[in-house]
Amino acid sequence: MIEEHDDLTIYCSQLGGEVPFRYCRTVNDNVPCRKIVICWEFRLQISEFLDKHFSAEQVERALAPSTKSRLDTILELIEQAKEIKQEWE
Repeated sequence: MIEEHDDLTIYCSQLGGEVPFRYCRTVNDNVPCRKIVICWEFRLQISEFLDKHFSAEQVERALAPSTKSRLDTILELIEQAKEIKQEWE
């Protein structure tokens, strides 16, 4: 089940605070954050999780370097975090 780890939390260096795994696996149009492997490799069998729940194309797209400026990325992440927070409330 893809939601099995959704309640686990970790510090996000990009956002500067705690985020649930659900955020990390869905942040980019329902594909994982490009740093999901780095952040979660010591807490989960993250490579196996990605292989099981995402296609090779989705994983490649998710882990590819960003083509956006750092400021654009930060602004986009802020908006996505606001949307997710509203869903939780």
